[in-house]
Amino acid sequence: MILGDGSTRHGPRSPGSDDERSGPFDEHVHSLLAAADVDGLLSLDVELASELGAQGRAAWQILAGVPGPWRCSSAEFFAPFGVGYHVAVWERP
Repeated sequence: MILGDGSTRHGPRSPGSDDERSGPFDEHVHSLLAAADVDGLLSLDVELASELGAQGRAAWQILAGVPGPWRCSSAEFFAPFGVGYHVAVWERP
């Protein structure tokens, strides 16, 4: 199991202050997790993730390095309190 937060910059009340890039970034991460796209996760922009406070980037990239194949059986995204949370279940086919 790997856990990691998305951007901390969703909206004016977020801990990291609002950043318009947070929505597209977390939508992209969600699509990668939902597709079990290891190459996409490995290519996430380290600098952008850092600027957006997405501390989960390293954990997602570690997950992507675990030998597969993988499939995603469930993926959800929530952003309460301005912090993005990704929940995805990967299984072996």
